[in-house]
Amino acid sequence: MKAIFISLLFCLMISNANALSIIYNGFKCTEDSAILGEPAQSKFIVVSYSGNDYYNLVLVGGYLVFSDGKICLKSIETSDPENNVGLPNIEAVAYFNGTVLVISYGLSYENKGYVPGNPISRNDVSFFPSSYNLIFDYSSTTQSFKLVSATEHNNVQGQQVGLPVSQYFSSIQIRPIFLAEEIQYLISE
Repeated sequence: MKAIFISLLFCLMISNANALSIIYNGFKCTEDSAILGEPAQSKFIVVSYSGNDYYNLVLVGGYLVFSDGKICLKSIETSDPENNVGLPNIEAVAYFNGTVLVISYGLSYENKGYVPGNPISRNDVSFFPSSYNLIFDYSSTTQSFKLVSATEHNNVQGQQVGLPVSQYFSSIQIRPIFLAEEIQYLISE
């Protein structure tokens, strides 16, 4: 299967067709997690093959948000002041061995209320880089990838200004995400 995937990737690149991608059709996040938002799409597009079963991807459309057991999509191109992404896509890295696909990507959030020069505490953090690891099982019969596991890694960084010196702090948190819904990404060209 891996050979077919790689062959298809090279054929697509040579023929100048759209890149191979996997797509999830879901709904935009809303303030109330019980209410479905507008339809939205999350798409991982293969950009290049790095060798040894590794691929470079870009994520466009929206990224998965796991909240209160519900899954929704938050737009990458957003005017949300809490979201520092504001880009048309997010770079990602994938490993695919023919049966299991692992995708890793990161996001950064910034505390927009932070005023440089003012002291902050550990409760008023200034920078929130997060990374996600998504693990999928491949189904050749449905030509899809089923999300079976996900984790979120947060590296919280901040600065506490005081006399006689400023102190920087950092905290790493790893949170397993429990999936209450079935998520499938379909293969597309």
